[in-house]
Amino acid sequence: MTEYFGYIFLSHASADKDLVKKVYSKLDSSSTFYDIKTVGPGESFIDAMKAGIKGKNVFVLFHSRHTEGTWVEYEKTLAEINHASASARLLVVPVGGESYMTLPAWMQGYMTCPEEFTPSDIARQILHLQNSLISNNSTLVNTLVGREALLRSIHLKSANSFQRTGIPLQHIILAGLAGMGRTSIAKSVLQTSLKNMRPAGPIFDLPDMADAVDFYLAMRQDMFGVVGKSEVEGQIAFFQALEPEKQAAAVLELCKHWSGNNQPILVKTKFGLRDRDRDIKVWLKHFFNLSASLPALRIIYISERRLPDDSAFEVKNIGQFRVDELNDEDIQYILSELIEARYYDASRAEQLSQTIHGHPATAHYVSELINSGRTIDSLNENSDPINAFQERIVGAILSSETVTKNQRKIAVLLGIFPKLSFAVIARVLGLPRKGLAAELWDLQEASLITAADAEYYSLPRIVASRARKELADEAETLLNEVKNIIDSDIEDGKLDSQLIDALLIASADSAGSIPDNLSGLVTASSLLSIVNDRFFSAREARKGAKEIYLSAYNLARLALNMKASDDAVEQILFTGGDSAIRAGILPEDIIAYMTNAAFPSVYYLKGSYAFYVEKDDNEATKNLKLSLGMKHFKLRNIRLLARALIRTQDFHGALDVLSKLTDAQIERETGLVIQKIRALRGVRNYREAETLEKKIVGRNDEFGEVYLYNAGKALRENKYDDALLLLKQAEACAKINRFSHDLLKCAVLLEKKDTSLLPFMVETANSVNRKFDAYQLQARNAVVHGNWRSAEEILKKIEKKDYFDLQLSLRMLRQKMDDILIRTDPLEMSRCQAEVEEISRLSLTSPEGYRSA
Repeated sequence: MTEYFGYIFLSHASADKDLVKKVYSKLDSSSTFYDIKTVGPGESFIDAMKAGIKGKNVFVLFHSRHTEGTWVEYEKTLAEINHASASARLLVVPVGGESYMTLPAWMQGYMTCPEEFTPSDIARQILHLQNSLISNNSTLVNTLVGREALLRSIHLKSANSFQRTGIPLQHIILAGLAGMGRTSIAKSVLQTSLKNMRPAGPIFDLPDMADAVDFYLAMRQDMFGVVGKSEVEGQIAFFQALEPEKQAAAVLELCKHWSGNNQPILVKTKFGLRDRDRDIKVWLKHFFNLSASLPALRIIYISERRLPDDSAFEVKNIGQFRVDELNDEDIQYILSELIEARYYDASRAEQLSQTIHGHPATAHYVSELINSGRTIDSLNENSDPINAFQERIVGAILSSETVTKNQRKIAVLLGIFPKLSFAVIARVLGLPRKGLAAELWDLQEASLITAADAEYYSLPRIVASRARKELADEAETLLNEVKNIIDSDIEDGKLDSQLIDALLIASADSAGSIPDNLSGLVTASSLLSIVNDRFFSAREARKGAKEIYLSAYNLARLALNMKASDDAVEQILFTGGDSAIRAGILPEDIIAYMTNAAFPSVYYLKGSYAFYVEKDDNEATKNLKLSLGMKHFKLRNIRLLARALIRTQDFHGALDVLSKLTDAQIERETGLVIQKIRALRGVRNYREAETLEKKIVGRNDEFGEVYLYNAGKALRENKYDDALLLLKQAEACAKINRFSHDLLKCAVLLEKKDTSLLPFMVETANSVNRKFDAYQLQARNAVVHGNWRSAEEILKKIEKKDYFDLQLSLRMLRQKMDDILIRTDPLEMSRCQAEVEEISRLSLTSPEGYRSA
């Protein structure tokens, strides 16, 4: 007979099956004994039932008047026998007005769900018991180090809030970068500061720019289940028409359910708490104030942005805490706990900890690498796997036989859509629940997918990028399958509000139009998801990027007539406007709207258009300085403004702009380090430039900028094979600028007399209004083949030449001066020599970037 561990046994009468089915649908069927359908081949029902109850498992009794005289009585007896070992977990779910009073005496002291619990609440309680059982019997080390002071601060503020202000601390905000352990800290807070509350409250994984309607839809669906499309459309339309205070009241009304159950709520949203003025969103401020009427309500928010201290100070029932980088000593401790003793070397771990840069998620990943065979020495010598974290590794996994065929399909699906439910994935793949659960578990173990509340799955952005790149050929078929499944559910009167983004992404056509029958489902957050999806797809596309950018622009224009918060509308319009500029057109309607609405990012769009399309560096600089002066989007403005100033050879100005960031901020982003290196070389401060170059040796980044910089340097030094190797490494980076990469690769190949990429890159450059790039490639090809006349005519068309244009001009002139017709003409030779001297002078201060500065 099979022995089970950590198994869930659902004991119920057949008359109560409707409720049990709803609960079962939210559990992992690979570890749940539900009824005869879950018994394995050749296994008797009685034996399977005995094994399911026996030992370290979770026994759940759905207790109702129908349980008398049924199989449930037998199951109760087995459970009573097993109870003697005190190794199991028991949960009683009263049904139809029953209570613990009608239970057998030995069961009355065990955890009982309140009658008010919904199927989602019951499922979460079961999973909580299962997880606690597994954790208590696990030898795995759960490290949460370096956060002791932070946890004490949260605990003391939570404990003392009522005495100091007369109001309990109801809203705890954990801000900081992804991977810093905010979710782990939140769970620790639940177990310490909120330990008197009932465990297993809901977790809501909301869109990046979540608004009140997103909170409302997610909470309502959790309580009442999925409803029909027309009902969802009605809820969205009605809710968005409400005043912010009434929106807050509606969300609070739903929160009363978990407050009444004495359960905390966990909310994840990257940027959903602040508006464009960096203040608390209006509806959310009302929500904070109104929630004082529910003293038992507790919500923890995981966000990447803090609320402004002055505004937060005015609201007495919130506390916010920043989750910062860990110090090297804490990272060493994590490594010592997670790395198997036989692989651990304390002296080498100290050096390794410095490479991890205080990022605990990276420390865990490094530990996995070492435990699976990598040595600390090899990682110290070659830190690419650490700095890249999973960029190339993910690509290798997805493109090899490491994952199964079904896991590849899962990666494709979650690369296309922001998230999908277990049920939809199962239907697309045609897998039984148990089989799919095993596939998803493997992907989670490899850190390739993330799960929210055990029902919805998504990919980390870096993995999604690789999945789209490696598995693009499989995407279209699967996309259509998801659309057909969701359409079928809509026809059956069911629409999962958490999958609206997925439906809209699948339904939007190539031109960027959404079918009329779905327009009522569009919210600001769902529209932003679609626009972002198109934007990132265009950035990664090898062909047709312009058309994808234009579709993102067209979709963004829907926000021009949308009633939503200013910050959400601004983000949508900004992304759409940026897409239009990348396609080489001026988004006049978006710029006009943003100007009238006084959206500060409009100056960045104007500057970007002047920089990329009009090649008007003075106009670009003027607008970018205005944008920077308004203190919005500081990092993005500094990045582009420095490039514009470098391109105009105002190197001192570029260094002045970069000085607005700290050294730590600059060194965290390799692109900014490279900008500073170029500016320093421009003012002939070679010593500091070389010092910065040493800091990025062997360092990788998700944008591949170090590889591109070094590949451009190798091209300049005529080391073409080295350049190609660096470009291959750059290509594996998750957020590589595809156009810059291909442009540089084409140039290197041309030097090797390989013209295979030339027609494609010339067409691509012209399609996005980068004609100077096209001219340079054509001129390079002419120079390589000794055709100086053609090169000369093409180079005349490049109005503003960078370092590489000048070097091509120099090579062209030398070929020209070797031509017998020119060599025998003293006047023409004198002209050529004057040009050579001028080019040599300009080359001393010209930007070194390969058409990227």
